[in-house]
Amino acid sequence: MPRTPFFRALLSQITSALEANLKAAEPAAEHLWASARPRMMSTIARAEGGSALRNATRGGMSVLQPCTCSKVLCPGHARPMSTASQAPHAQPEWATDDKAPGLADRLTEVTKHFPTALSVDDFIARVEVALAGYGFTGDNAIAMSNLCRDESCLILEDKIESAFGSCFSTHGLGGVLTCGVIGMKAGLSHSPVVGGKERYVFFSFPHIAIDSDGKVGAVSRPNRPGSSAACGALIAALGDLKREGLEAHVKAPGVHDPLEPEYSILKQRIARRLAHEKLNPLDLSLVDITKAAERVISTDLEYLISKAVDTSRANYAVFTGVQIHNWAADLNNTDVASLEFVGVGKSYVVVDGAKVHLDLGKVPALSPRQMQILASASSSDGKSATAASTGKLVQEIPREYLLKRLGGAMSRSHQDGTAPAWGSFVRTEVVDGNAGAPQMDDANTSFVWPK
Repeated sequence: MPRTPFFRALLSQITSALEANLKAAEPAAEHLWASARPRMMSTIARAEGGSALRNATRGGMSVLQPCTCSKVLCPGHARPMSTASQAPHAQPEWATDDKAPGLADRLTEVTKHFPTALSVDDFIARVEVALAGYGFTGDNAIAMSNLCRDESCLILEDKIESAFGSCFSTHGLGGVLTCGVIGMKAGLSHSPVVGGKERYVFFSFPHIAIDSDGKVGAVSRPNRPGSSAACGALIAALGDLKREGLEAHVKAPGVHDPLEPEYSILKQRIARRLAHEKLNPLDLSLVDITKAAERVISTDLEYLISKAVDTSRANYAVFTGVQIHNWAADLNNTDVASLEFVGVGKSYVVVDGAKVHLDLGKVPALSPRQMQILASASSSDGKSATAASTGKLVQEIPREYLLKRLGGAMSRSHQDGTAPAWGSFVRTEVVDGNAGAPQMDDANTSFVWPK
């Protein structure tokens, strides 16, 4: 079959199948899909030279049988729209992947702690479909991301940027917001202006690790032996609050430790919230403190938005929750997939000053094949495992991409201690021009200026 007609037929099948699912789900969803379809279809079309569609051209996917007039889509002759496939390639690769069966079980384990959890690619796809229905796209909006400073959080940021372009980040330790109103306005001032409106999409997520063995707080990091932890700041904060109590950390705004500005503010904000909610830190787990941090940070975000956003000239959307690293307990074990989830919190848009809450659970998931193609836009080449579970899709984070993004490459000098070739050009002694300058925790405010 010629290349162009084949892909036109293939995309038509995808469109028809998803539209049928949307109509069956809810009337409003059909409108959302109509708005989001162009970007998703163009992404899938661009991938036609990739491995998934190359397999299809070899007969690995079902295709519509042509009409008796030889046209694939014929408006002039009534005929049943049946499909046929060649037996050797009837099953897509993801369906027979030996990793796939365990992925749904991993989702089940994560949802014990975070019932609203979605695989990160599933989450981003639903967000994009929902927002398109209200006029938000990657071309007319700016993404504002607020995550923890941990490099593991870049996985989610990559996914956001694959849909909405480069983010303006307000990241803080543990996800705490310290940018202030001016910092927020700085990012907003970078937004595109389309149709006389600016558009902002806010993403805010503290994070937690639940490894492939189900251990809460544990995460394997490239080239680091043993198990690491996430979120380290929230683990430390919970320990301090358990030992020292809430009262020691409930302070008036504006007071912080100059050597630990973000960490002390994070503890203070959480302590005030726990006191308000009458929660005893001795009774809290890491999951509990992470959820409390999400509530605190979401409240802070909305307060800053109220101070920084002019709804007469801008529309905006807010998505909050918890980022969840469900990586292999040992990244050296190539038989175990690494997954990334989002525990969905608040989801809403404000258009022309009117607030509309969104239920991402009612936005139908894409097919596994479509999800793989969209996910590949934010990761390295190569197939990753996919599985379906209770209306959700679980997508593997490719190990090669994970190691590359987090710095998992090993050079010869790392492995055998060989000195770099440029070592002889390094200066070992320099004159410090900043000697005697005040330090960040220096209490002295009286300085003699040179004449």
